[in-house]
Amino acid sequence: METLWLVVLGTLATGYFTLAGFDYGTGLLLPFRRRDEALSRMTPFFLGNEVWLVAAVGVLLAAFPRLEGELLSGSHSVFTLLLAGLVLFMAAVQLRLWWWLVFTGALMVSVGWGLFLAHLLDAPPFVALVMPVLFAVHGWVFQNRRWALFPVSAALCALPIPLAFGTIDVSGLMAHPATLTLLAWVAIPVIPLVVVLQWSIVAISSR
Repeated sequence: METLWLVVLGTLATGYFTLAGFDYGTGLLLPFRRRDEALSRMTPFFLGNEVWLVAAVGVLLAAFPRLEGELLSGSHSVFTLLLAGLVLFMAAVQLRLWWWLVFTGALMVSVGWGLFLAHLLDAPPFVALVMPVLFAVHGWVFQNRRWALFPVSAALCALPIPLAFGTIDVSGLMAHPATLTLLAWVAIPVIPLVVVLQWSIVAISSR
């Protein structure tokens, strides 16, 4: 049962980084591209991509209630940067505010994730710059429709996840086995539900 929930959490986290990664990458590339065109290409996928993060957080709180404290330990300022960046990025994209607000939000989110992963890996802070670079490359691949390269850039964006979370022993941080068994009835439809919801949002946004 523990393995099932680890797979679900890992899949949702991977989906978030590989899909929302090109959103942030697009934001980082705005100073160098035709901004209206770049945002128009990204917008139909934007809200759907963020659904993966919401689902991953839900699984984290339900199946790994003590892992949240472990992740937040010593990284409250990083999570503050992340949350502020997410709010700014989402608001700026939705309201079509000034392009530099979209860029700033994307930079805050990407650097925030980089600092968080550097914290988990106990790596120097400059390692945080890896995530903005990976997101920017992923955004470039998406914006230029280089679909043959898309799986490669997506995999690169997701690669830090198993590296970082591989350093955490979750054996004592998961919910009670009985709780996990009960929640397993929800785990099976979680990923298909996320996919359906995402592409429903894409269809609505594309009208």
